[in-house]
Amino acid sequence: EQEKAQNAVSKGLRDLAGRGLSASLQSALVMADVGSGEVRALVGDRDANRAGFNRAIHARRQVGSVIKPLVYLLALEHSADYSLMTRIQDEPLTLKQPDGKSWTPANYDKQSHGEVTLLEALAHSYNQATVRLGMKIGVNHLINRLTQLGVSVDVDPVPSVFLGAVELTPLEVTQIYQSVAATGFSVPLRSVIAVQTEHGDELVRYPLRMLPQPRREALAVLNYALTQVVEQGTARALPGLLGQDLTIAGKTGTTNDRRDSWFVGYTRSRVAVAWVGEDDNRPAGVTGSNAAMRIWAGLFRELPLEPVDLRMPDEAFWLWVDGDSAKLSAETCAGAIQIPFIDGSEPTELTECLAAVRHEERESFWRKIFGKKN
Repeated sequence: EQEKAQNAVSKGLRDLAGRGLSASLQSALVMADVGSGEVRALVGDRDANRAGFNRAIHARRQVGSVIKPLVYLLALEHSADYSLMTRIQDEPLTLKQPDGKSWTPANYDKQSHGEVTLLEALAHSYNQATVRLGMKIGVNHLINRLTQLGVSVDVDPVPSVFLGAVELTPLEVTQIYQSVAATGFSVPLRSVIAVQTEHGDELVRYPLRMLPQPRREALAVLNYALTQVVEQGTARALPGLLGQDLTIAGKTGTTNDRRDSWFVGYTRSRVAVAWVGEDDNRPAGVTGSNAAMRIWAGLFRELPLEPVDLRMPDEAFWLWVDGDSAKLSAETCAGAIQIPFIDGSEPTELTECLAAVRHEERESFWRKIFGKKN
């Protein structure tokens, strides 16, 4: 897997140059086992033979939108107030920073999208909606959650953190997403399992340390939302790059002036993070989908793929709801979509279609008991 990862980086960067991007771009790629946290591949340079600076371990770069799922995770944990179908405003806002300057976040497409669901806002990576949601959650809660997920950050608690104004290494981002992909158990990433003598006698073994995460049901619902990033959102080109349609979870990330390209993706058994950018941090014309996602796909095309496990824990369940109104619906009703809800966050209002279906079911039940009316 290490050789395949290095080839994905080296060949991927050559292909990006052929698509018009800079020939001096650099990349890092980290892949780990979801369940055990074992690092399966780690690439820190486009050239496998170049010794020195390892970008996978040492390059601290702003992470951009790959941090956004944690904002939505925190919201989902407040299940009395939020579900994936909760509507929030994707409209302009201006916030005052601690230095007194104003900050007005804008969406990547320079458009506002009005009232959107949490699922739509995450899938399409809307900045304005994410910041509005984050302000209700609290930036300190986001920073604390990063620590709970195994990453120590030194960052000012300002609203721009909601959009990824945090510098992390690709290895640290992999640690965060291992915890998300494992839906409830954070495992410190490791590359050494045991030490043996030259004769094969074991000197020391490093045991697996599993740290339970709170609110497994919220992580499970977030997993589904991240599959929708791939199915209908900013990473929707990924299945075409892989050459197959498979349930994969992922998140693109692009930083200011298109300096950094990130893609995080995971299957049932593997989680990987790809980064692309210039070493001197100058604008590189990259986005999460036009650079890092292609590197990631170049590796996973060479691996056996398993779909993400979307089974829900006891505290969450699937429901059919109307995609527009978010009212309870039925599979046979027009516009119905199946969405996971945490217990207590599900809608209670019925669509007219579901009401009619239930009425028909009751009528059918009584006919079966008392016979057909004359």
